[in-house]
Amino acid sequence: MVKNMAAKKRVHVKNRARKKFSEVDGDMKIGKGATIIAENKTIVVHGKIKNKGGFKCYGNLEVLSIESKKGSIKIFGDLKVKREVEADKKLIVSGSLEAEDVSAGMTVRVYKDVKADKISAGFQVDLRGNAEVDSISAGARILLTSGKVGKASAGMSVITKKEIELEKASAGMSVKLLGISKVGKVSAGMSVKSKKDVEIEVASAGMSVKFFGKTKARKVSAGMKVKAKNVIEFGELSAGMSVILKKDATGEKASAGLRVHGKSNITLSGSASAGFGVSACKKLEAEKLSAGKKIKAKFIKAESITIARKGKLVGIVKAESVVLKERARAKNLYVSELEMLERSRARNVFANKIIIEDYAVLSGKVEYTDSIDAEGKAKIRAKPKKVKELPAPKF
Repeated sequence: MVKNMAAKKRVHVKNRARKKFSEVDGDMKIGKGATIIAENKTIVVHGKIKNKGGFKCYGNLEVLSIESKKGSIKIFGDLKVKREVEADKKLIVSGSLEAEDVSAGMTVRVYKDVKADKISAGFQVDLRGNAEVDSISAGARILLTSGKVGKASAGMSVITKKEIELEKASAGMSVKLLGISKVGKVSAGMSVKSKKDVEIEVASAGMSVKFFGKTKARKVSAGMKVKAKNVIEFGELSAGMSVILKKDATGEKASAGLRVHGKSNITLSGSASAGFGVSACKKLEAEKLSAGKKIKAKFIKAESITIARKGKLVGIVKAESVVLKERARAKNLYVSELEMLERSRARNVFANKIIIEDYAVLSGKVEYTDSIDAEGKAKIRAKPKKVKELPAPKF
């Protein structure tokens, strides 16, 4: 039997009872498994609600604070709390939630908009509406749909579904940004992945960072791989193994333990370096280029290029300075100064100044404006031609 009730002082609802309320002047004590029902859409409690064993509320609820021990709180409507909400197990709100501090031993799940200073859960925080929260933490997982969040940290994963703004996101395993995102700092023990357009200040992951939409990032680092499948603008990219750029990439610096590779153009104001190779399918431009084995592009432009021992420089090259270390190979060089160390080889060189050490080989078409300095055992198989002006490369 459902009874109507209005109270001015402390109200007690017995275990598993069902009672209707419109307004309560004082505190409420709700028994285990009890249900409170709004007479006129909303229950207004001017005091605190205390519960042991969990309770349900049908209708909107406005209250000073809620504490539920050894149970879950289920609100079938909107929940507005002036102070804190504490549930030992779960807090489930079918409508919107507004509170200062929200905590649950297991799960916080809200189906509509959320406004709060702090939300924490032992297992999961699942916010399915627009969220405006300063801090969110969960032992396992955080699910966000949209909104503006200060800090989100989870033991396993942070997942965002739609357009969101995050100051900081961190997870023990992965961070997935499935919608358009703007993030200050994001870090994960394993991977960071962005599916749509994103702006990121700093992104770091133990294994990989992948961008699928258009990306702007100041600094990105990964233990193994950084991969961008769309246009990217960046400050610095670094990876333990590889940096792979599928479309045009513009930035300051890129480095990798194994290789830096672009499927289109790479344009850098700073340097590109890799333990094995730096390459681009079209144009590669940087202030400084260096690689353990190979630098390759259709067109290469740089201030200085260093090719390691037994390395190769492949493409039409325009540079201020090129150094070919022992047994390195290069051709089609348009440079101010070329330095060839022992047993290196260069073909088709157009330079102001050429320096050749013993056993290095210069062949093909060679033009210069200033000088060729060759050691006694250097091999010049070309017929160098001194000219007043060097030809320009056809990029």
